[in-house]
Amino acid sequence: MLVVVLVACGTAPDPQSPASPTSPSPTPATSPSGAATPTAGVAAVVLDPSLLAILPADVDGLPIMENAAGERAALGDPFLGEVASSMAAGFAFDPATDAFIYAVVVRLRPGALDGSSFRHWRDSYDEGACSQADGVAGHAETELGGRTVYIGTCAGGLRTYHVWLEDRGVLISASAVGERRLGELLVENLRP
Repeated sequence: MLVVVLVACGTAPDPQSPASPTSPSPTPATSPSGAATPTAGVAAVVLDPSLLAILPADVDGLPIMENAAGERAALGDPFLGEVASSMAAGFAFDPATDAFIYAVVVRLRPGALDGSSFRHWRDSYDEGACSQADGVAGHAETELGGRTVYIGTCAGGLRTYHVWLEDRGVLISASAVGERRLGELLVENLRP
């Protein structure tokens, strides 16, 4: 499933060196235009930084910046090519507290996601994220910002957030750590 840029709680992440806990697939080569070369049988996913406009510009005063290394790592995941036509990844980090948020915004292929595949997406993402934070401890569903949000909790304190904006054909998955509630703030402040 989708490669997640995370570290165990309490360890500062390096936004330029993502971990790849969930995908044995190598990051695909890029063409001169920067587009990923798909692996056999998987459609190409285009990097589209304009998707980050859906996210708030900052979360609790921390600017969300494009995370090119995270994007390249995510492109190596075959499941992404099954559901996405384009994607972008953003990252915000507070060096004073080691709080961070990593968010992936995915433009879905028409009809590529249904309730079952969305559940698979969430479970796989959570498994990958929590593999670096002592495993999955639980799942919850709530309303934030007028949207249904699925929250995964890792035993090590990291949380994941998933929002499917069906009417816009967009899926947002994020991982956050720290006391600042960056994941909740991100979801509550998604832009129209």
